[in-house]
Amino acid sequence: MNTSRISTKELAAEPFRIFFPCAIIVGLIGVSLWPLYFSGVSKFYPGLSHARIMAYGLFGGFIFGFLGTAMPRMLSTTAFARIEVLLLLVVYLAMNTLYAMAKISGGDTLFLALLGIFGLCVAWRFPKRKDTPPPGFILVLLGLLCAMGGAILGIVASYSDEPPARPLLQHLLSYQGFVLLPILGVGAFVLPRFFGLPNPHDLPEAKTPGSGWLARAWPALTTGILILVSFWLEADGWFRLGPGIRFVTSLVYVACELPLFRAAKIKNAFGIVLKLAFIFMIAGFLFVSLFPQFRVSLLHLTLVGGFAVVTFSVATRVVFGHSGNLSKMSEPNRWLLVATGLMWFAMATRISGDFWPKITASHYIYGAVIWTLGVALWCWKVLPKIFQRDPQD
Repeated sequence: MNTSRISTKELAAEPFRIFFPCAIIVGLIGVSLWPLYFSGVSKFYPGLSHARIMAYGLFGGFIFGFLGTAMPRMLSTTAFARIEVLLLLVVYLAMNTLYAMAKISGGDTLFLALLGIFGLCVAWRFPKRKDTPPPGFILVLLGLLCAMGGAILGIVASYSDEPPARPLLQHLLSYQGFVLLPILGVGAFVLPRFFGLPNPHDLPEAKTPGSGWLARAWPALTTGILILVSFWLEADGWFRLGPGIRFVTSLVYVACELPLFRAAKIKNAFGIVLKLAFIFMIAGFLFVSLFPQFRVSLLHLTLVGGFAVVTFSVATRVVFGHSGNLSKMSEPNRWLLVATGLMWFAMATRISGDFWPKITASHYIYGAVIWTLGVALWCWKVLPKIFQRDPQD
């Protein structure tokens, strides 16, 4: 196998190689804020900083890395240039630095700039495209718009003396919409390809969408609109109805568009982990709907057990596929069960800490440490391959 290091031009063309490691470092910083606070090292309460870093930093890094690699290929146009990726990376790192220093409004401003720069990088390529993005990517676009709306609401709130009319809306758009919608949209396209299954979202190259594209686009658009409506209802005080709509909508879309629970071929650790992660993701919405008084705690079923594990699982396939190690995906990969098992154990530890105040501090710390161990195991198995060139390229 050719393991020679790739050039900076190749790194820019596949920015996941840069953003995935950065996202992991940022995520580890984000979870470390709790042990630092409860041990007295840090003096500020890290609630907002932690949430922003995990949403915009951890998940954002994976999202920008994946889309920066995939979108030019899906459009059959030129890859990202070095200056574009460098600019994105500088803004991304500066944004997370401000969040870690509890400078939330400054971080939100840079995140909005990051979205704008990324949008421009894609937009100027769009007229030159030879192909159309998969129909499910309507959800990806809606996810990025959620992030933009959330950032704007955060900036406005930080400079206003009056409390926002719907303070929860910012959290829903930023911490759920920004991640949930891309997971659904990307999952409908990539998961069948990962497992060698028929893929109705993988259509022949065409600059103008055809009837097949529209047939898959309408369910995606309907799903996105219903999820946005659920955010608005929950922010307006419908604490059971909003998450309930989100639960039903996500469940139906996953059942109809993702092959996870219909594919007999998914038998190794990768398939098992993805199935369980989507179950946790959707179950989180159900439990929040049933027990809204514990909304913040139970939402970690979705955020940690679902979003994070799906993200790391898909990132595993991306790294292996772009480094000439795709054959490893058919191996047992029991290490992935251990790594994600640690993440799920950390999730349970974090959630339980909110139900017994006497152990809150210790369980936040234990949860952070255990999650870090799971991520460290994933890094040990995956990251050494991230700078390897695929010999077939």
